[in-house]
Amino acid sequence: MKKQRKQLIILLAVLVLLAAAIPGVRYLNERREEKEAEAANAEQDSVVIIDAAYEDVVKFSYDYDGETYAFEKSEDTWHAAEDYSLSLKEYSIKNMLSGVAPFDAQQVIEDVTDFSQYGLDEPQRTISFETASASYILHVGDHNALTGTYYVCMPSETTVYVVEQTVVTRFNQTLEDVVETAEEESGESLSGEESGNQAEAGSESQNSEENESRTEDDESSETQE
Repeated sequence: MKKQRKQLIILLAVLVLLAAAIPGVRYLNERREEKEAEAANAEQDSVVIIDAAYEDVVKFSYDYDGETYAFEKSEDTWHAAEDYSLSLKEYSIKNMLSGVAPFDAQQVIEDVTDFSQYGLDEPQRTISFETASASYILHVGDHNALTGTYYVCMPSETTVYVVEQTVVTRFNQTLEDVVETAEEESGESLSGEESGNQAEAGSESQNSEENESRTEDDESSETQE
């Protein structure tokens, strides 16, 4: 009897816990659905401001940490404008430019008269790039930490664009960050040499073991005689 009562108490406790958890689970599901809907709406509402592709860009420049960096493309190869002898990381260049070519905005604020409220009266940074047919200048204003976005505008316009923060943070790179080092350039070659050295060392080790084995066999044979 006591055992049945104990089981009943445990069952009731489990039911109480489940009843208490259901509202929480329902709330989490609703929040997840809301976030998914917001993300879908944001994606649908994004507007293409500059319809250009990475391959179309022939020049670009930006400022970061008090320095200005400029790059030019010649025969499909990117070079630092100040030193063509430097070998650059193609994937780093592509990563930067993919944020602005094409250039999308999550929100467009038109007829702006007070740019100071967006930090654009004195832009923090400037990103510019050129294609064969047009040139563009993007002024970067305040960062909205709450939404994870930046305010951006173009010269002589009364429009402010709200863009994902990665559009700007992709350009948080110095020249040293995009230049290939000697180790990276010769990495494959070094790897091949190391493999060859390892194979040679293995072969020498095997020959040494075979010679030692023959010597032991000869000594054993002489002892038996």
